[in-house]
Amino acid sequence: MENVISNKEVLIEETFNASVERVFNAWTDPQKLMQWYAPDGCTIHFKELEIKTGGRFHSCISNPQFGDCWCIGEYKEIIPNKKLVFTMENADENGNPINPADIGMDADWPGKTMVTVTFIAEGEKTKLQLRQTVSEELAKKTGAYPSWLQMLRKLDEVI
Repeated sequence: MENVISNKEVLIEETFNASVERVFNAWTDPQKLMQWYAPDGCTIHFKELEIKTGGRFHSCISNPQFGDCWCIGEYKEIIPNKKLVFTMENADENGNPINPADIGMDADWPGKTMVTVTFIAEGEKTKLQLRQTVSEELAKKTGAYPSWLQMLRKLDEVI
C-alpha cells in the first residue's frame, strides 16, 4: 500500500536502532513514558494513565515558558509491538474538555485529534510512523510538530 500524505494530517517517520519490543515498551511502560513524553525543557505528569484499549489518560505538560498544558485522551486500539491509537484533547486540570483557543492556542487547532503510532520491524531496527489528525502546516505553526520531533529524539535516548 502506498503512503498517501494528506495535508489534513501530520506524518512523522523515525527509525530507531532498537527492537520493536523495546520501542513499543517505551510507549506503554508508564515509567519510560515519563522520561521522554514531553518536549525539550518540559516535564510531564499524569493524573490518570491506563494504557489498555478503552483506557484513559489525563496528563499535564509543564512548560517553564508557557505554563501547564492539560490533555485527556482514550486508547482506542493497542496491538502489542504493532500499533497504538489514541485520542488527544485539550482539557483543564479537572479533565474537562476545553476549547484550545480559550487557552491561547491557535483558533484553528482542533479540540480533539487522533494519533496513530505504527511500529515496523526492520531487522534489528524499528521504523516508527506517527500520524496525527491535524494539518502538518498547522502543527508546524503551533509547535506541535517540532514537539513530536523533540520527544522522539528523547525516546531514542531512553531506549
